Amino acid sequence: MINNNQNGNPINMDEYLDKRIKAQRDWYEQKANDNKKAFISYQMVIIVLGAVIPVLVALESVIPLLKEYGGPLTAVISSIIAIYAGLDKLKRPQPNWFNYRANEEALKKEEWFHQYNAGPYRNIKKTDADILLVERVESIISADITRVTNSHEMTKNGGKDVQLNNNTPASREDER
Repeated sequence: MINNNQNGNPINMDEYLDKRIKAQRDWYEQKANDNKKAFISYQMVIIVLGAVIPVLVALESVIPLLKEYGGPLTAVISSIIAIYAGLDKLKRPQPNWFNYRANEEALKKEEWFHQYNAGPYRNIKKTDADILLVERVESIISADITRVTNSHEMTKNGGKDVQLNNNTPASREDER
């Protein structure tokens, strides 16, 4: 048990590992998987429909129906491509996928280092190692919250970088 928490109550390390680290890793893994699927889906639609347009244009002179409807059909397909490209730009699934996966792996690495007394946990007392784990895990999560908040602020301010007051607690409830 660690006696260093804000309420002065002891922290059960097994509980912290399960309720905080495992839960957070699971959340990051789910978000990474969701964003990977979204990214691949958007890109597949963009690639496939983008490849269809030149074929339709080439076949307009051969297929009579395409002579009449080829223009509007390619316009609709182009609009669908623009919508998916816009969604990809707006939702940013590829960088989110990479970020969520990196955070999940960073938490996993800390957990393994702690479990096997490696890296920064080598040659220190168990209680000090437990406290260090909590500090490092919370630092990883906090840095991610700051990154997400900064990203949202930049979006709201037309891409201009914004300095946030780090004394204000950030929440990821809007993403959960």
